[in-house]
Amino acid sequence: MMNKFKHTLLLLFIAFTASSQTITDPVEYNDYFVNNQNKIGDELLKLIGMFDNLPEDRTLVTAQLKKVIAECDNAIAAVKSIKPIANEFNLRANSQNLFEFYKTTMSDDYPQLIDELYKPAPDMEKLNAVLLKVQDGEAIVDTKFQEAQKQFATFHKIELEENELQEQFDGE
Repeated sequence: MMNKFKHTLLLLFIAFTASSQTITDPVEYNDYFVNNQNKIGDELLKLIGMFDNLPEDRTLVTAQLKKVIAECDNAIAAVKSIKPIANEFNLRANSQNLFEFYKTTMSDDYPQLIDELYKPAPDMEKLNAVLLKVQDGEAIVDTKFQEAQKQFATFHKIELEENELQEQFDGE
């Protein structure tokens, strides 16, 4: 009986340690967060692209929105699983806050946008109000993320590069 108990504890320990990841290289650590952000951004760009030429079948748009939300969930879980490294200047926490903001926005605000876009006569004031709310909220959490990332990069002597995905969003 005791041997079975030890075996169970060992399996639980292995499962727990496998659920947390350690990255010690500062460049890889930074890239981990950027890569997760880019995965969300890729799916979001697909959704925004659908707004330009709205499909008749609304389920296509809502399915893409669900993909964005799922990617947000994946990114949040990934960030929670990574162990912070020394002198990370809250990069992990600010990354998690940013991804949680994206998820909340996708869950709460984007359905409102989609509802409005599928009306015969969308209310442009309502659309603009939701978009402004999203932009203002994102500016706050994104600025905190970028500030932490810059502090982290400066301390660890990492040269940050422009994110190509950001350029695509700026062009939208």
